[in-house]
Amino acid sequence: MQTEKIAILVDSCSDVPTPVLQAADMALVPMNVIFRDRVYEDRITITPAEFYRRQATEPATTSSPTGKRVVEAYHQIEASGYTHVIAVSISAKLSGTYQELKLLAEDSPLVVHVVNTRSVGIGSGFAAIYAAELRDQGRSFDQIVAEVERVTNQTKVFFYVPSLKYLQAGGRIGRVAGLAGTLLNVKPIISCDDEGVYYPIAKVRGEKRTIAKLISLVGDAIGDGQHVSVSVVDGVNPDLREDVLAQLKAKFPQVSQWYSGDVSPALGVHTGPGLIGVGVQVRD
Repeated sequence: MQTEKIAILVDSCSDVPTPVLQAADMALVPMNVIFRDRVYEDRITITPAEFYRRQATEPATTSSPTGKRVVEAYHQIEASGYTHVIAVSISAKLSGTYQELKLLAEDSPLVVHVVNTRSVGIGSGFAAIYAAELRDQGRSFDQIVAEVERVTNQTKVFFYVPSLKYLQAGGRIGRVAGLAGTLLNVKPIISCDDEGVYYPIAKVRGEKRTIAKLISLVGDAIGDGQHVSVSVVDGVNPDLREDVLAQLKAKFPQVSQWYSGDVSPALGVHTGPGLIGVGVQVRD
């Protein structure tokens, strides 16, 4: 019987922190970020810092990874001696990446399971991080698939979005459309529903109160969990990210794993600068 050698493949919008991605030898499939002058590969040929600097003066759009890029990733994984793949993508309701990964896997000799996280950003990335940990513990492919799918249902993501104009312009407004005419200084907190569609989980006036509500929502998501991972990410708002991270660490000492990082350019197209996101994964 052939021994399973399991690879982890993740799309760039899942925001797995670079040190974690590299340590786990994850394969990264980049989304495309499109400015007037050229198409960039998310996190490959354009960094978050470069992207947000350009976004301040130029509109941008996104597209799913090219089929060529996905096929190359599968070929490289196979050439590296892997036999099985856990592929993680952001919500199928927000991107065509999930279907693309599934479709192109049919022509590969690899055994591939694609996880529709029904989330975005680190809310999606947590599935890849957990899959890598289970693999390193010696779990079988089927065991990893079952456990990652189970825990994906217990993972939440919350985004404080200073402005809705980027969601509106990018066509990713989902169930947030009703906020388009909200009063000045109302700061929405966006999450993904059970189907993986954006929706406003809270509407609060002013940034300070919004952050307090964000922390409260994180507490609700943690609940009585004893094996919990939390990550705080930002879109060119590192000072606020570090402040939120410090508040969360002080309030929830039971959290076992903490992460922080930036939001990918491909997500930043739809959320704009200033975003603060928090992902919560409960493994109990």
